[in-house]
Amino acid sequence: MKKFPSKLTLIFLLILFSISCSNGGDVADAAYLSPEDNSLSDALTSSSSNTNALLRINKDIFDDINKNRLNSINEGDFFTINKVTREDDNIQINLSYAGGCEQHKFQIIWDGIVYTDNPCHMNLILIHDANNDSCEALITQTINVNLNELVGDVSYKDNCAYHIFSTFNSSDNADAIIN
Repeated sequence: MKKFPSKLTLIFLLILFSISCSNGGDVADAAYLSPEDNSLSDALTSSSSNTNALLRINKDIFDDINKNRLNSINEGDFFTINKVTREDDNIQINLSYAGGCEQHKFQIIWDGIVYTDNPCHMNLILIHDANNDSCEALITQTINVNLNELVGDVSYKDNCAYHIFSTFNSSDNADAIIN
C-alpha cells in the first residue's frame, strides 16, 4: 500500500515553490496577479522602469551579430518589443520578457553607418542579457536610448529614422521604426 505525503510535507513544498523565485521584492509577487488586473503592469515596472541601455558603436560587432541574426542564430535572451516612442533626444523602448529574480541588462549596438538614401535611417540592434534568470514572471520595462550619447549632436539625428532589430528577428524588416 502506497503512503501519501503528509499534510505538513505538502504545505512545506507549497511554501518552498511559492518563494523559489523571490528576491525579496514585489516583482515575484506580481506574477500571481491576473493578466486583466491593471496593477500587474504597475507592479512589474515600478522598480525597474526607464532603464538606460548600454550604448555601443562598433561595426565589427554589429556585423557579426547582424549576420547571425539573419541566419537565425540568436544572441542574448528573448524579449518582445511592445511599443517604441521618441521624446526629444530619447527613444523609449517598452518591452517584455520573462524573469523577476535577477537584474536584466540591455545594450544597443550601432554600426556607425547613417544610410542617407531616402528615407535616411540608422540600424540598431537591441540585445537582452537575462543574467541567467530562471524565473518566469512577465516583466514589462522601458529602456531609454539617449540619442545624444549614441550619435552625438548632429543634424541627421533628428532627420533620420531609427530601425530597431531584436536578435530574434531573422528578417530584413525591423521590429520597430521610430522617426
